[in-house]
Amino acid sequence: MYYDEKKGLYREQITINGKRRVFSGKTKKALKLKILTAQDEVKHLPTFGVVALRWKEAHKDEIEPGTWRCYDSPLKRIIQEFGLRRLDDIKPGELQTWLNGLGLAYKTVRNHKTVLSEVFNFAIVHEGLDIPNPCDHIKVSEKLAKGSRRALEDWEIAEIRKTTADEFILAPVILYTGCRCGEALALQKHDIDFDRKVIHISKAVHHEGNQPFLGRLKTEMSDRYVPLLPQLEALIIQLDLKDDDFLVSGPQPLTASALSKRWAKWCKAHAVQFDRHSIRHAYATALLESDVSVKGAQAFLGHSNFKTTMDIYTHIREQFLDEEAAKIAEHFGRIG
Repeated sequence: MYYDEKKGLYREQITINGKRRVFSGKTKKALKLKILTAQDEVKHLPTFGVVALRWKEAHKDEIEPGTWRCYDSPLKRIIQEFGLRRLDDIKPGELQTWLNGLGLAYKTVRNHKTVLSEVFNFAIVHEGLDIPNPCDHIKVSEKLAKGSRRALEDWEIAEIRKTTADEFILAPVILYTGCRCGEALALQKHDIDFDRKVIHISKAVHHEGNQPFLGRLKTEMSDRYVPLLPQLEALIIQLDLKDDDFLVSGPQPLTASALSKRWAKWCKAHAVQFDRHSIRHAYATALLESDVSVKGAQAFLGHSNFKTTMDIYTHIREQFLDEEAAKIAEHFGRIG
């Protein structure tokens, strides 16, 4: 505390909520009262858990359901860890230590950081809280494991191609279009232009609990046209579909439980075991093997980020190199 003779005021500079602030008063008592009032305002900041739930309520309808599924578990885990803490009391160092200790894959840890940052930004912008965002100072380690789906083997792709019109045709629809599962479930006969030989992907099936609903695509780039391949056209022609019927389910989109049951039944009938996104990866592999450019693949796959397509192509090329290396090793093994 010091006295400013020129202005006739007592002044004191203190740190509140991580920021240096200067207070002044005509008397020491008045100055002290201003400081105590400012400190008391900080004490009444809402907890992280309260703001996190407000953020969820405010933005849930704006974010694609598939993205929410990626955020749901991180949000619960974060609230469990920091829910009762004041936002100004959560520091970058402890967040960094906590993220490093999760023991999860790179993408999952990155989702945790995204949720944390979104909640703090919401507090700053929409709640009017004068606090810094500690996530601006933390990083997700590039050394964390980065999961990748295995490439389908030739015999597995052959099983998909054996699917007949009287079976569940989700797998071949994904294989021949490169659709995400929700996009494939949403395809209707009127989305297909049989004259131009193209398919318009403009929507996706999402689930609220067990019930399906038609909703938006993952990104703006996901609204796209892909070629109608003759293999898929031949399959569709065998189906007795009306214009508004869904390719894989007829008059109505599948409930979540029906999707699970029909997928399990198809996998059992064809003696295969892989996730549906691996089929989309097989489509990307086919694009690369067919010398489709990265920009062309980005358009067909509906990636908003060019880097996403580049990473997939790079991963596929690395798999090819591994296979070729194994062939060389096998060759020299026979010679030896």
